[in-house]
Amino acid sequence: MKSIVGRNKNLTSGAVTVATFLSRALLIAVLAILPLISSCGESRNRESLAERMAEDDERISELKAKIRGVDKQVENTIEAVKDKGTYWRLLGLKYMDYKMWGEALAAFDEATEIYPENAPLLYNRALTAAQMALSSDTPELKASYFARAETGYRRAITVDPLYTPSLYALSVLLVFELDRPLEAAPLLQDYLKIERSNINGRFLLARVYLEAGMKSEALNLYEEIMDLARDKTDAVKAEELYNRVAGGGNDS
Repeated sequence: MKSIVGRNKNLTSGAVTVATFLSRALLIAVLAILPLISSCGESRNRESLAERMAEDDERISELKAKIRGVDKQVENTIEAVKDKGTYWRLLGLKYMDYKMWGEALAAFDEATEIYPENAPLLYNRALTAAQMALSSDTPELKASYFARAETGYRRAITVDPLYTPSLYALSVLLVFELDRPLEAAPLLQDYLKIERSNINGRFLLARVYLEAGMKSEALNLYEEIMDLARDKTDAVKAEELYNRVAGGGNDS
């Protein structure tokens, strides 16, 4: 009986030893395989990343090509719009030649939508508005067009303070149409700083000075006109006005 028990113990001990051995062998095998599995995963990840990068590069190239295409379209569109503005301006000038003031004003309105910072264009639009005022049937319409003209001239001066046609035209408007001659004085002074030998500007500024009671300043301008005038008519007119003002008159 004892021998049987002993044999059973030996068998049990051997089984445990075999099981332990097999467990260790399996663990070693798994540990040996893990680097291979990890290596395969990393390889697949690298391949996937490379594929995605290739796809992204292709997409980026496509987008850049589309951007270049859009840039070209934009350039073409800009040129087309610039041409349109030029055509409207030329059309407005042609209408002015035929004294078609309403049509000219409408054309210049279109042109200034495209070229809002063009002083000559703004000047021409204001000029046609003033002409529309002069041909208006009602005081309300006349006042409306004169207001547009004043705004237009002032805008042109803001865009280009050295653009003398706007300075002079606004001065004429203030003196003869809007009955605000004193506002024209600084405009005409700036005008004559640029157009130093201009005769009409001096006549107009002398008139403004007389309106303001600045008699000596007006006389100085008449003297300048007599010295500068190439046209004898201007010199004679300046002399006559000088004598009237110096004699106590207030003619201009």
